[in-house]
Formats: sequence, structure tokens, C-alpha cells
Amino acid sequence: MRHGMWRYADRLPVVSPRNIVSLGEGGTPVLDLTGVFGGEIGVSSLVAKAEDRNPTGSFKARIASVAYSLVKERGQAGTVGTSSGNGGAAAAAYAAAAGSRSILFTLADTVPAKMAEILAMGATACRVDGVGHDAVSTRTVADMIAAHGAQRGLAAMLTAFHYAPEAMLGVSTIAFELAEQEPALTAVYVPVGGGGLLTGIHQGYLGTGASPRLVGVQPTGSAALQRALSGHPEGIAGTVKTTVSGLQMAALYDVDGAVSAIRRSGGHTVEVSDAEIWAAQRRLARCGLLVEPAGATALAGLIADARTGALRPEDRIAILLTGAGYKDRDALRRLSPTDNAPVISPAEIPVQLDAALRRSG
Repeated sequence: MRHGMWRYADRLPVVSPRNIVSLGEGGTPVLDLTGVFGGEIGVSSLVAKAEDRNPTGSFKARIASVAYSLVKERGQAGTVGTSSGNGGAAAAAYAAAAGSRSILFTLADTVPAKMAEILAMGATACRVDGVGHDAVSTRTVADMIAAHGAQRGLAAMLTAFHYAPEAMLGVSTIAFELAEQEPALTAVYVPVGGGGLLTGIHQGYLGTGASPRLVGVQPTGSAALQRALSGHPEGIAGTVKTTVSGLQMAALYDVDGAVSAIRRSGGHTVEVSDAEIWAAQRRLARCGLLVEPAGATALAGLIADARTGALRPEDRIAILLTGAGYKDRDALRRLSPTDNAPVISPAEIPVQLDAALRRSG
């Protein structure tokens, strides 16, 4: 019996069972946060879909699993792609599991912990100036990589339907799972980088009979989706100013799919500042949920909507926690400066214990 994401093999690209490359992706839990945030948010129910529990710490493990299963099925040489980090880490892991190869061209300022993951698992990587931050460079480089990769027998591992429509169907399994786990949802809050996650969840829901509103949440310094909805069909954000790794996208790769997801579901977009995202990350950490800033973006958007009265008391909402906290160590240091853990002598333990009890009491 298949488990996790591959329970839905009949809705994914055709792959022989012997060629499925799986590390246990999918089947992620939903966590009830109603008691923590429900009163503040003012909704009937709030759950978090914990995509940070995937094998490589993000939802992109689902995409990589399909991508490398297809690579094996078709006898391809491996994959090539761009990444801000999480997609690259997933590609590296599944390439290793498949005995294949992963070649990556990342953002120049890819978070060091993510680059370390990529290299530790045997992928080849180069960092490219301009990618992610400049719209023209972002699209030009992606097109170049996909074209040159195809000439060399490499599948595209760019996490966008525009470049890898079959592999991206792995994202749709998030919607399949949510439709089973929380069938009465009225809205799902989704962080938006290139638009592929939002597009895939919308496509997934179309086949389930459920129809929650989809809300796309972007940093104010990278709000290409809002521009697309406002009449800029290219979905270009201009110069990207956000520091949130994973959401630094000057251009939506999947602009049409993302716009369709918002409009057809009756949803909307929310823009939040980096500071609001960091605050949401801290709130989640204090609940025992350690996610990276991009993983907290959906909660930041939900809190912003609560402030503006965009929610209804009867709403049943899911937020997506898309990436694990260990992915961005600089963000962790922002949450927990090391000087909060002083070095002491054994003799000081009783004094420090009493002081800690006073602070927590």
C-alpha cells in the first residue's frame, strides 16, 4: 500500500512503481491553532498544514519526488534548475536517492544553510548575479537554463508550471490532503514567490469538489502578484527589496495560474512587511513551531486580514507552513541572540535556576 503523496499516484504523471523516487514526502499533518490564535483572529477554526515536516524541510520535496521519478522513468541524465535554496535542497536530496544528478544555478545571496544542504548531498551549484532580484535577469536566466538543459538531456527542475508542469503536479497533492483532512475549509492562506505553489493548490482543489478561497500572501518588497491582478500581465515586481528567502521573486513564473487561482476561488492577495513576517515567525516559535520566515508568511497575511476586518466569524482557515526553521540560521539568530544563553560556572546553577523560574513565572 502506498503512503504519503504517492497515495495519489493515479492523479500524478504515470510512473512505474519501480521508478518512484520517494523519501516519505507528503502526508503532512494539520495542526489545530484555534486555541492559540482563534480568539485574536476571530474565526471558527484555524489549522496549519505543516509542510516543514517533509523530508527536505519544505513542500518542494513533493515536486522533486515527481521530477526524479520521471527522470528514472524516461532515462534522463538528471535535472537542472534555479533555486533560492529549498527547491535546490530538494533536488539534491532526490537526485542522491535516485542515483542521478542535480545541477543548480542559485541566487547569489542564497542562505548559507540552504547552500550547505545542496552541496552536502552532492549537487553541483553556481550562484548567479541578478536572479530573483531583477525581473529581466530572473526570466532570462530561467529560460536559458531550461533550454540548455533540454539540449543536454536534463529535465527542468525549476519549481514552476511554466517550466516543469508534470513535476509541479506534486504540489497539487497538498490540496488533495487538505480536502480530506479539513473538508470544511473556507480559506487557505498561501505564501507566494513565483506563483507555482498557489497555482498547484488551485489545480488540486479543482479535482476535489472543495472550493475554499485562496489568499496569496507576498512581502511588500516582492509583490508581483498584486501587480498582475492590477493589470500588469507580466507579473513583475520591479526591484525586489524583501530579505525573505524563498519569496525574493522579481517576476512570477506562473503569473497566469496564480491570477486564475485568486480570481476563480474568490480569493485575494495580502501584502505584509518583512517585520510582520518576522513577528509571525516569532509567534509560531513560541507555540513550538519553528519555521523559516517564508514559512510564517501565511500567518502574517492572516493576522493582517484580521486587522482590516477581511475575515468572517464562521471562517475555517488553513495556513501553509512551507519551510523549516533550520533553513535560515540568520533568521534564527534574530529570534534568539546567543547572548541570551550566558556561560556560567557550576556554582551559579542554583542562582540561574531561580532567576529562570522568576522570569517564566
